[in-house]
Amino acid sequence: MSVLNKYLLRQNLFYTAVLLFSGTMVYLIVDFVGRMNAMVEAGLGMFQVLEYFAFKMPLIVSQTMPAIFMLGVMIQLAVMHRSNELVAMESSAISFRKPASFFLGYAMVVFLLLFVFSETLGVRGEQVTRQIWNEEVRDRQAGVQGLEDVWFKDRDYMIHIQRAHIEDGRGEEFTAYKRSDPGRIQEIIKAPEFEIHKNRLILSQVTVFKPHSLERQNVQEMELEVKIDLRSFALVDADLPYQAWSIFTLAGLVSQLRESGASVEKIATALHSKVAYPFALVVMTLLALALFTRIRNIYALVTLGLVIVFFYYTVYVFAGSYAEEGLVSPFIGAWTANLFFGILSLLQIFWVDRR
Repeated sequence: MSVLNKYLLRQNLFYTAVLLFSGTMVYLIVDFVGRMNAMVEAGLGMFQVLEYFAFKMPLIVSQTMPAIFMLGVMIQLAVMHRSNELVAMESSAISFRKPASFFLGYAMVVFLLLFVFSETLGVRGEQVTRQIWNEEVRDRQAGVQGLEDVWFKDRDYMIHIQRAHIEDGRGEEFTAYKRSDPGRIQEIIKAPEFEIHKNRLILSQVTVFKPHSLERQNVQEMELEVKIDLRSFALVDADLPYQAWSIFTLAGLVSQLRESGASVEKIATALHSKVAYPFALVVMTLLALALFTRIRNIYALVTLGLVIVFFYYTVYVFAGSYAEEGLVSPFIGAWTANLFFGILSLLQIFWVDRR
């Protein structure tokens, strides 16, 4: 690493650390004020309160790091301009392209670290804080106790389950419609009760009805293999946001539910967002460089940067909502903000570089 890159890295680490600490403290104070009354009324001890906010910190870092990194780059460049360091670089035949290239490469490394951090400590922190809030404060379990009115497709069967108690491993009111080659219903299988095992259901007091021959058969017990695990539906309906699941869990859910014919738009959007959101750090670095080519005053630069961050998150949320409703593809919904602001930033940087 060159002397210039070492200097840029050392300065950026300082600014980013200060901003990250300040942003985290503000976030924690606001969250503390908003939740403290509920925690006191629920009788949480000091240890539980500290545990909650300690596990909340990785989530805060994961959520705020793209904007924090952008502000750090902006402030660093503005301070270098004010102290005439950029002028000294240009007089030494070092163009702005060199520090810009460093910041982009550096941002890619931080993006990878942030992605790993979000998928490990961030996911764990979301799970623990949600569990504490739901079980200790709201006095209810975070997981789903039962499913109701579930439809899914499995091989030649279209299956409907009225109620399924996942934790107890049992369910009620099972109906399966087996289709023949021409698309007609070959047989209907009904059972008032059934046991849930992984990839198989044990039906009790089964009635098998064949519409074409009007034949009816009663069976005491029947085992039916299913490709999808009902726990997948339980995860979808669980009182946990998709940020609390790893990218591998989401990918498995999308694969299983898509085969069953269930709607996967929300989960698929969350899956793409698992990569798109940390990558916003690279896009916001591009935004910082592009804005600096137009504005050099540190106060105006930071103010405009905060406004653009607000617009970025607005586009990100709206595009994600459209994707969850199936109006656009999950990939487009998750990546629209990155593509839009990234392309605008690159056009501005290339235009200034050509001049």
